[in-house]
Amino acid sequence: MLTFFIGVLSGFCLALPVGAVAILCINKTLQFGFKSGLAVGLGAAFADAFYAFIAIYSLTTISNIFLQNQEILRIIGGLCLVFISIRMIFSGPVVIETKEVAYSKWPQDIISGFVITLSNPLTYIGFIALLSYMHLVFRNFNSELVLNFSLGAFAGSLIWWLILIEFARFLKNKVNSTFIKRSNIISGFIILVFGVLVILSTLGNN
Repeated sequence: MLTFFIGVLSGFCLALPVGAVAILCINKTLQFGFKSGLAVGLGAAFADAFYAFIAIYSLTTISNIFLQNQEILRIIGGLCLVFISIRMIFSGPVVIETKEVAYSKWPQDIISGFVITLSNPLTYIGFIALLSYMHLVFRNFNSELVLNFSLGAFAGSLIWWLILIEFARFLKNKVNSTFIKRSNIISGFIILVFGVLVILSTLGNN
């Protein structure tokens, strides 16, 4: 049980930095409501849980294979950011939904949150640092420890996304469609910068 709570703490702390996923989550919640924001958060939480899983297996082959291909993942993530940003910048008029609507694009939102989070290997490095600081000995791991830590990381990350979504829902009652449209354009440009920087930094290291 202690391992689970360590995972919760780790997942929550590593989800805190505000980046492209946070901006996307807030904008999706503002424009489409809770389900869309939650879908983005779920995708990010799944990616965090995956990073927690390979972090605790950091001395095994699965980690080495992943790290050898991180450049490809970063480029994919960067392209995903660019695509999302262009859609946000050039989206049509924004209608704020004040009631629950049938939202059908949550699978795409989950994938977006997952891919963008996965494109940032700093999350993996963060898990390694936290695990080392907490003196978890990798050579003594077992399947129960791995499962508890990974589930804890997922839960901790999801807690942060739920807090962020509630913040966005609070804002939603204070703004109008014009504000959301301008927010989409500004956020789109910020996400575009994130995407371009990810791609350029990856290509620059090759």
